[in-house]
Amino acid sequence: MTSFYSDILTTQNGPNYGQPVQNRSKVNKLGGRLRYFEAMYQAPASGTAPAIADKIYWGKLPLGARIIPHLSELRWTTGTASCTMNMGDSIVAARHLAATAVTTAGSVALTASAISQTGTGNITTGSTQITTLVSVGAFQVGYNITGTGIPLGAYITAVDKVGKTCTISAAATATTATLAITTNGGGYETTDDSNNLGNLFAGTLDDATLVSTVAGAQVANNQVFVLKIAYVQD
Repeated sequence: MTSFYSDILTTQNGPNYGQPVQNRSKVNKLGGRLRYFEAMYQAPASGTAPAIADKIYWGKLPLGARIIPHLSELRWTTGTASCTMNMGDSIVAARHLAATAVTTAGSVALTASAISQTGTGNITTGSTQITTLVSVGAFQVGYNITGTGIPLGAYITAVDKVGKTCTISAAATATTATLAITTNGGGYETTDDSNNLGNLFAGTLDDATLVSTVAGAQVANNQVFVLKIAYVQD
């Protein structure tokens, strides 16, 4: 009888048999110890509540947190007609949740980034390196990558988070700065936490601080929102 093993093993404290070490995924590849970020926002009982275009800053995830979208959700009590709220960061406003009505009490899973991620980068004809990445957490080894000038079927083979570059499996066929890029793979991973109270949330490349923008109508007085983010981390 012959034994066969899966190609990739996602585990943190695996046994001393089965997959060789090089085939064991990082802890945050959706197989690590689950952690939860929880936050609550209650609008004032009277007076001025968040209005259209106002933002709610929920707090900051740790660096290297990989969000588990289907286990993450936003809940709310009854609110104002036409009021909507999204969920994202300083780079992409609706990265985790598109604008969603919060009129009647309910909840929604934050699945916008479950498979597809968006970012930008610079490509050069004949080069397999993409530089000046924005939304670095969208670029993970093994992810499929698409964009004008990127060959069909290309995927990411290496990522330098500090240098904000990645390498892909096929050379670019065009030279473009700030190219809109889509990657397809697992959940988004936080890579920048430059937003903080000291700079009044001015870190435009911060993808660790969770932010919602109000649209449609003002949030109802005394309305309560609860955010729960499930994530794994190395």
